[in-house]
Amino acid sequence: MKDLKLVIPMLLLAGACASSGVPFEQRPLACVMPFAYSASDPQYASSVTGLQDALTASLMQTSKIRLVERARVDAAMKELQLASAGVVDSATAAQVGKLIGARYAVLGSITALSVNDEWRSVKIAEKTDRKVEVAAEARLVNLETGELLGAGRVVGKAKSSEKHAFGGKIGELAKPEAIIQLAIMDLTDDLAKDLVKNIGK
Repeated sequence: MKDLKLVIPMLLLAGACASSGVPFEQRPLACVMPFAYSASDPQYASSVTGLQDALTASLMQTSKIRLVERARVDAAMKELQLASAGVVDSATAAQVGKLIGARYAVLGSITALSVNDEWRSVKIAEKTDRKVEVAAEARLVNLETGELLGAGRVVGKAKSSEKHAFGGKIGELAKPEAIIQLAIMDLTDDLAKDLVKNIGK
């Protein structure tokens, strides 16, 4: 009887874990479209291209939707001669979705990006922090109906530091592009959860 009391809660827990995600074959197929860059500083526009891949990976981890790989999305946009247009909207996404069989699409943009170096004196040393913040917003759209299924707005943060003391250096400031990638990784999990929180309810 004592063993049974232990087994039943474990079975219930296992069942809850198994039902927490939608079975793979029942998940709707979605694609993540290239993000627009609307931040005020254009010099880092080419540094945020990793967001599309990172968000795709984070969305897969939610176990709510299936995802089309980026290469297929890019190929579809090229085939439809949309790659050079530079603007991705619901109509564009619908064309791409029809070609690759996706029912949902993620549309989004980088709304702000900042890179700031902060110098300060720490006792007998000097320290420089390079701080990056990346703000992104996205929405999940049903391409067949135009219905908005989810939306999110998240800020990712990352930094690199170096310290000078006694004529030596501890650490080294990473290039802004590298820190931007870390900030992107910081935001994608939260953004993915916001986008799919209504799926499977």
